[in-house]
Amino acid sequence: MDRAIIEKMAQLSDEERQILQGRERIRRDDYSETDTFIVSSGKLLGSGKQIDFRLHTRFVDFPEHGHDYMEFMYVYAGSVTHVIGGERIELHGGDILFLNRHIRHSILRADRGDLGINFIASNAFLQYVFHNVENNPVMSDFLTRNFHPHGEGEYLLFRTADIFPIRNLMDNLIYAIARRTADDAILTQLVALLFSYLAYYRETLKNSLRLTSPDRSLQRTVADYVDRHYPLAQLAELADKTGYNYIYLSRKIRRMFGKSFQELVQEKRLQVAERLLRTTDLSVEEIVHTVGYENQTHFHALFKERYGTTPHRYRLAHAGEAASAEEALPPE
Repeated sequence: MDRAIIEKMAQLSDEERQILQGRERIRRDDYSETDTFIVSSGKLLGSGKQIDFRLHTRFVDFPEHGHDYMEFMYVYAGSVTHVIGGERIELHGGDILFLNRHIRHSILRADRGDLGINFIASNAFLQYVFHNVENNPVMSDFLTRNFHPHGEGEYLLFRTADIFPIRNLMDNLIYAIARRTADDAILTQLVALLFSYLAYYRETLKNSLRLTSPDRSLQRTVADYVDRHYPLAQLAELADKTGYNYIYLSRKIRRMFGKSFQELVQEKRLQVAERLLRTTDLSVEEIVHTVGYENQTHFHALFKERYGTTPHRYRLAHAGEAASAEEALPPE
């Protein structure tokens, strides 16, 4: 590793200087745009970057938080302790901890010699990586659950201090990002190679955990029900399936999704209708009934409100897509 990179990275940041001068906690607004303290990739990724890293803030406990991206921490030196689900997880030099975007955790105070490097990867970047690791069940399954909009919180802990190829690869990744000596395509390959090494040295996976809260489980149940039953979906039926009181479930759904049950169903119906208009020759009347509406006038009003035009004009504007979809089908 280029010694100058590590020395620069280990220097006190402005935030750390303020903490050492008496500020007792981090400023959440520097990291998050939400009241629930979800760290935003938009706050941490530089303009136009798909992946970057930053040194974990030292000298203060970092309070419980989530992320809107998948994060992985590589401990270059010293140690860093995370708290996940009430469990303390201590990382030492060479260890790697992956945290998906559904998990929450806190981090205990680190000292000057504790260098935990947080890697921030955009979802678009990880989608490219995913195509390179689809045959790697540990990491591909982890990424799949990370992409799921209502997935469970999950982490993977790798003890890789004694695995030279992985330590060397992490040095190369840090160097490439710090010096900007590689484009996103090469960085994608480096991260994919890291995932492949972790699968090859599978004995280094020392701990993994999925955290399922009752709310997360219910959220997934509601989303799956709407996806499967949207033409005839009824809140009363869902309440009966889940065992919840109808009124309680209605309020719970609004709190979890920020939308009513009916709004979730309507959104799904319109999404399916839009896709059918683009990719099939079904008439508008047939599509209206297929997605669960009986009143065409009501459907037209909802569709125009969402997509800014009538179903007929929308189909004309996307006339080539049905033919393209037909051509893409394999021969019988």
